[in-house]
This record gives sequence, C-alpha cells and structure tokens, in this order.
Amino acid sequence: MREKDIPRWLLPALIFIFLAAIIAFLFVRGLGKSETLVIRPSSIGAIQPGKINPDRQEPTTPRDPCSLLMPEEIEDELGIQLGESSFEAADNPISEMICTFHGADEGDLPIVRLVVVFNEGMEAFLRENGYSVDHLYAGRNVSDRYTKPVADIGDEAFWGGSGGELWNGLHVLLWDVYLQIDVNSGDEGKDLAAAQKLALIALERLFND
Repeated sequence: MREKDIPRWLLPALIFIFLAAIIAFLFVRGLGKSETLVIRPSSIGAIQPGKINPDRQEPTTPRDPCSLLMPEEIEDELGIQLGESSFEAADNPISEMICTFHGADEGDLPIVRLVVVFNEGMEAFLRENGYSVDHLYAGRNVSDRYTKPVADIGDEAFWGGSGGELWNGLHVLLWDVYLQIDVNSGDEGKDLAAAQKLALIALERLFND
C-alpha cells in the first residue's frame, strides 16, 4: 500500500491503542502488589529499636516466652477463657522456645502459641557461620501469595494467616529477636488484630521490663 493510500485516521487510532495497552499493563501490575496491613491503635504504640534502649549493646538474653504474655491479657483480648499454659524448648539448632496457651476445656485446640528465637540462644556453629534471626525470618516469609507485610511493628513484620503452617501467624523481627505468634480464635480477622496487640505486649515486656 502506498503512503498516500493510508487512511488519515489510522495513525491516531494506532497511537490510542498503544497508550491504552500501556495503561492496562500498569494497572494489572499494580493489582499484583501486596498491600501493607496497618496495625490497629494500641496504648503501647509501635515498638522500634530506638525506643527500646538506644544505648543497648549487649545481646538480648533468652527468656521464657511464657513470661512475656499473661493468660488474663489473652482472655481480655479474645474474650475466651483459657486453661493452663505449657512451655517447650524445641530440640533444634535455632533453639526455639514455645509457650502454648490452651483453651479451658480438655481437648480444646491451642488458642495462642508464642514462639521466640534469640540470636544469643542459637547453637554456636550457626552464629559462627553467620546465621541469625534475620535468615529465619526471611525463610518463613515464603511469598506474597501466602504472607502480607504488617506496618509499624518491629523492624519488619508479616502476617501469614491463621493455621498451623510454618508461615502462619504474625512474625516480627526486632533487632536480635524473632517472634511468631499464632492466634486461633476461629475468626481470622480477629486473629490478626489480637496477634498484633499481644505481640506488642510481649515485645514491650521483653525489652523494657
């Protein structure tokens, strides 16, 4: 086809189609980005390194996670009566310490499970080879498909939903401590809100008591 035979309306139409394609691409790309979950207001406020102890230089001493949350704090938050809590020191090189808060009735599933890992508590060979809670946190943050970032708590935090998988629960990385808290009330929206509040209580008690 000779140039003079090209319809005058064709070039503007092609330009319009090209721009529409670019806009559609950018829109779809934006949909794929994960949204940050915003923490609900708390009387404690966000826990950040500078607000803990800016002069702190010593590693955080490992501490029983059952001393970081009180049963009545969980009961007040969830409106669920609890039974006894139990402590477990996992037999693994990262030395996970686990406190499980059970329901009041025998056979009830765990209502809250608090896991804490300290750099200082890990096996020496891990620390000597550069492994830290940062690597543990990254390994549990499997993908945007399963986890979502949570704003304004610790150095980094993400939510992995309710359930029993490794990535489930609220995961918080703060300085040389990794904290994971699973809340299973039967309402995932309520679980996230409660996990954020309880994590703040535990971190405040760990670093400021």
